[in-house]
Amino acid sequence: MSYVFLLDASACSGCKACQAACKDKNQLPLGVLWRRVYEVSGGEWKQAGPAWNNTVFAYNLSLSCNHCVHPKCAGVCPVDAYTVRADGLVLLDSSKCVGCGYCVWACPYGAPQYDEAAGAMTKCNFCYDNLDLGLPPACVSACPLRVLDYAVVQGEGEKGYEGDGMALWEIPATEHPYPMSDRSRTGPRLVIKPHAAMKLTQEKFLANREEVHPQQTSGWEEAPLVAFTLLVQMAVGGFWAMLWLFHDAPQLLSMLWIGLCLGAGMLASFAHLGTKRNAWRVLNHLRKSWLSKEILLTILFGAGWLVTLTSMILHTNLFILNWLSAWIGLVLIYGMSRVYRLPAVPVWNSWRTQARFFISAALLGILGVLPISTWTHVPVLEWTLAGCIVILLLGAQAAITIIRPLSFKWGRIQLGLILAGMIGCAILFFMPGWFGAATGLAVFLIILIEEVLGRWCFYQARTWPEA
Repeated sequence: MSYVFLLDASACSGCKACQAACKDKNQLPLGVLWRRVYEVSGGEWKQAGPAWNNTVFAYNLSLSCNHCVHPKCAGVCPVDAYTVRADGLVLLDSSKCVGCGYCVWACPYGAPQYDEAAGAMTKCNFCYDNLDLGLPPACVSACPLRVLDYAVVQGEGEKGYEGDGMALWEIPATEHPYPMSDRSRTGPRLVIKPHAAMKLTQEKFLANREEVHPQQTSGWEEAPLVAFTLLVQMAVGGFWAMLWLFHDAPQLLSMLWIGLCLGAGMLASFAHLGTKRNAWRVLNHLRKSWLSKEILLTILFGAGWLVTLTSMILHTNLFILNWLSAWIGLVLIYGMSRVYRLPAVPVWNSWRTQARFFISAALLGILGVLPISTWTHVPVLEWTLAGCIVILLLGAQAAITIIRPLSFKWGRIQLGLILAGMIGCAILFFMPGWFGAATGLAVFLIILIEEVLGRWCFYQARTWPEA
């Protein structure tokens, strides 16, 4: 048996009593709403001779966590803070949460919400304490028109309720009413008796967007993740460049630079957590969570870096371990990209995410080690090969930016920086007498700025209209 919410959208007045009761019962802070009433409207007025006709419509949709059949929030949580009860309720133990926010990325309905004061995610629990006492959820009790209710279903294909309605877990997401996601694969446990306007093909608008999305973002919340992904990718790419490209470079100095990038990246990821004391739990969900796997791979790559550095200091050759570390780095970049392949975020759920991450790793790695390499004589073949690789990578980055820009506004600036980097690379690699540490550093900084801008757009694109 499973609990499901029932909503008669054809009669909902949008009074928001359910929303207020939920907030009051759970003592939710400002900006956190576990249940939200969406006001949808559309249509227009048209003049026909002396008369005016209209196609105006409006309806309300009261939504909370849908306690889905396949809850993505529970699947991606790195600390395994979610529990799915036998009765279908998806509960979050906030005392285990690290406040990474990954679950809200994965949820197509934005049900988990961040409590800034607690430093943890929170969500609707279906008032399971009321259910255990034989009482209805607070939102159901508060509905004056009795259009919001709950029921028990005995199986995924059986309706354990009376009356008409769409059991959303039984129909494809493309048939779910607006503004619910049409890409969801979670099977929301929600039954809706549709409003007549839900079937209209006219464009629909969310009239109270600011109210149902009260947690306003400054745009800087993901800055630690920008730093983490770019710095760790730079470290991995630098390791590749040192091992496979610049054989005669001062490798000890390069290894120290790689370690600095890796350490700074890991500190940045730690700064992103809302509840840092729970960070030790992040490997608790290796079976399902790509975020847990990403962290494990980062730790393994760090261990490989440490072994390589130690072997250099002791003047020993651990050829096999060095190559193993390089391959761990390769898997790490793939694991990083998998973290963002979420159906709930279409702009991320593409092969372009993998391409961007691998290109960034190779570009920043080669150009990061480059100023160090210029202090010694680099064979012409290695130097030319490095130049060709960098220019090809910049060309690939430009192609992805042109074909599928994350932002048309910032994309033009990014393309300008890529062009400047390509010109700088041509001077650096193919005009003898011009190259040196200063020129290499200048090219590196240009590309670093381009990569930071591109990565910032990558994170912001999650909340922008699909590009």
